[in-house]
Amino acid sequence: MKYEIIYADPAWKFGDRLRSSKLKDNGKMDYREIERHYDTMTINEMCNLPINDISADNSVLFMWTTDAHLENAMEVINAWGFKYKTVAFVWNKKTNKGNQVCFMGKWTMKGSEICLLATKGKAHGMIQKHNVRQLVEAERRKHSEKPNEVRKRIIELLGDRKRIELFARESKEGFDIWGNELKNDIDLIGLQNQKCGGKK
Repeated sequence: MKYEIIYADPAWKFGDRLRSSKLKDNGKMDYREIERHYDTMTINEMCNLPINDISADNSVLFMWTTDAHLENAMEVINAWGFKYKTVAFVWNKKTNKGNQVCFMGKWTMKGSEICLLATKGKAHGMIQKHNVRQLVEAERRKHSEKPNEVRKRIIELLGDRKRIELFARESKEGFDIWGNELKNDIDLIGLQNQKCGGKK
């Protein structure tokens, strides 16, 4: 199975790179809050996923990352056989009342998240529409859930092509899925084990 569109929301490890609004009993910031919501992966584990094997010769990768993980995101992009091109989308997070969401940060307060765009082969010819907007202003819902508007804009940009969502936490019409919380459409770990000679 080869996909022309790879849409990924990697399960980044945060460690002490995120200041949570949750406090421990001793009053200090809780840096492990993310790991309570879902299992995370190391950069090596992500890099070793056989995404190059399931992506078409001409394909586009859309990858969510935080500013704290930009360097890691570039490493994963390269390991998957893609080349970084641009920031596809910037999600400006809003409350259900339309107010700006703000999180604590080590430097400035955070209120947005970015989705990077990388390509493999001659993917520029896949573009169907040239006026798809980068800025997405949408409500922040449950933890880690990304706005469906981004999926719509990806299809608007590239058309109705074979696509998969990696690290998916829910099914979305038109996308095959892979993740550890759902029944998957593809067995990436099995494919990875085959490439490694059956080693686990």
